Amino acid sequence: MEKLLTLLLTFVLAGCTVKDYNTYKPKEKKVICFKDLVVNTPEPTLKDILYKNISDGVLQSGNKLECGEKTNYNLYITLNSVRFYTIGYSPSQRANVYAVEMNINVKLEDLKGNILKDKTIREKTQYVGTGLRSDFEKRYAFEELGKLIKVRVLSILSEP
Repeated sequence: MEKLLTLLLTFVLAGCTVKDYNTYKPKEKKVICFKDLVVNTPEPTLKDILYKNISDGVLQSGNKLECGEKTNYNLYITLNSVRFYTIGYSPSQRANVYAVEMNINVKLEDLKGNILKDKTIREKTQYVGTGLRSDFEKRYAFEELGKLIKVRVLSILSEP
């Protein structure tokens, strides 16, 4: 108890306050079926990373992810493009800093086929690597892009 009072007194004297935060809670929970994820690229882990992060984005938006009788909406994701390009070179003039850019289409429709949301997401990140290390760094870059896309899907599904 004494430690708690000391901590509170420290906050008050230092001018710090505890802030309230609000979480997004939708008025009505949508039951979304993640119908299709189209990935036309030979990257082996990209489909898994996107599926996991987009599913997390749907759940974190306060909606349910289920394909069945209760489904209200269908979600379709298409990876339009993945582009790599060099943005930096080592002192020996070898490419060692790369940028990777993804362009994804997110489409949400109701069961009647009416398109409610049709958005294109474009995210970019960079990674450093040469030789075998670049494969690991490329995977980490894909995971970072997946996290960015998760946030964008969350914001799209949180819109009224």
